[in-house]
Amino acid sequence: MRHITVFTLLLAGTLLLSACETLRFPGVYRIDIPQGNFVTEDMLAQLEPGMTPDQVRYVLGQPTLRDPFTPDTWFYPMVYQPGRGDTVRQRIVVHFENEQYVRHEGAVIEDFRSKVTGQQDRDLEQQLREQEREARDGEQTIPGQPTEPGPGTGPGTVPTDPGVPPI
Repeated sequence: MRHITVFTLLLAGTLLLSACETLRFPGVYRIDIPQGNFVTEDMLAQLEPGMTPDQVRYVLGQPTLRDPFTPDTWFYPMVYQPGRGDTVRQRIVVHFENEQYVRHEGAVIEDFRSKVTGQQDRDLEQQLREQEREARDGEQTIPGQPTEPGPGTGPGTVPTDPGVPPI
């Protein structure tokens, strides 16, 4: 009887803990999880037919996957799971023939930043830009501060304490 009770409690605990993975508690920070190689449009534009595998590796980086049965095919998958937002996937496949680059398949993610950044993050970035702009505008005209150097404030002068007579 005791073994059945312990087994039931362990089973119930396991089920309860596994359910926590799908819950999203408000206010809890969730990290962004990038996996794989992020290949940009500029990187793909640098590829030219006839390049050696070393040259392609220099441009795109080390391939994430190399199938041992098709060594002339390199895979560059990328999965980006933001803490808040939808998962974004990209898959670039590079093909070689006779140890020379021939072509690639797959598309680069269009407007990657807007797809992985949540609305709250974009709002915070906008507020930061506004604060920086206000700070720059405030530095240009500070009330009560002379715009031109006064007497004794130019280069080569030594500032003195007004309470101490000059030597």
